[in-house]
Amino acid sequence: STIHEYVDYSLENASAITSQLISSKPTVIYIHGFTENLEKKSVQTIVQAYLKRNDHNIIAVDYGKLANDSYVTVTRNAPRIANVLTMILDKMAKLDFDTEKLHVVGHSMGSQIAGYIGRKVNFKIPRITGLDPAGPLYNFLQPHLSFSDARFVDIIHTDYGFYGIARTTGTVDFFPNGGERIQPGCQQHPKFYSKDDFCSHQRSWKFYAESLIDESAFLGVQCSSLSHLVSGKCNNNTQIIMGYATPSSALVKKF
Repeated sequence: STIHEYVDYSLENASAITSQLISSKPTVIYIHGFTENLEKKSVQTIVQAYLKRNDHNIIAVDYGKLANDSYVTVTRNAPRIANVLTMILDKMAKLDFDTEKLHVVGHSMGSQIAGYIGRKVNFKIPRITGLDPAGPLYNFLQPHLSFSDARFVDIIHTDYGFYGIARTTGTVDFFPNGGERIQPGCQQHPKFYSKDDFCSHQRSWKFYAESLIDESAFLGVQCSSLSHLVSGKCNNNTQIIMGYATPSSALVKKF
């Protein structure tokens, strides 16, 4: 019930992991991003938000030792990390784990790993949420998270075309504040690759964490562009909640 109360298992131990899950609750798997580990704020914030809800099993994947290699190396290793997770999920599916209650959430590189899992696992994942999926090398050269990787794929873009991917490939894509840098509250001219430079990229997981606490915090409006939204041309268009409570019936791009 608190972030300090957890069990730590090797990903090879499917039966031990499954035994810790409460079968009546849905299970969320959170996969962190490049350079991160379980101690990073993104993981801590999202896990804490789920704990506050107290209605999910939470599995936080730690590939921190691999995530702190060079970006090119981590990108090359992403399918291998996904293979390990795919193997464990397939084993869990043969036990008492209800795959229909599975939700995979990933930030940055974690989103791309989630996509690999969705393409390889022996069952269809009900939902994958991509929090500003990593863009470099994934825009053109590498397979990337797409709507076909799960029955429902929702993506929140906050650094579109920079650290985040410049593609709208989800079942539904959200673009809060236009989806690009500079997000409100972030430094206007940050030093490249500094902590401030990742501010817009990190807004995605902050938005998602807030939506876990307040499901109606963010409302997306169907719109073809941010300028149309600001000018009021989309005022009468369909509105859909962004974040945890996004309905699986959402089928169009959003802002």
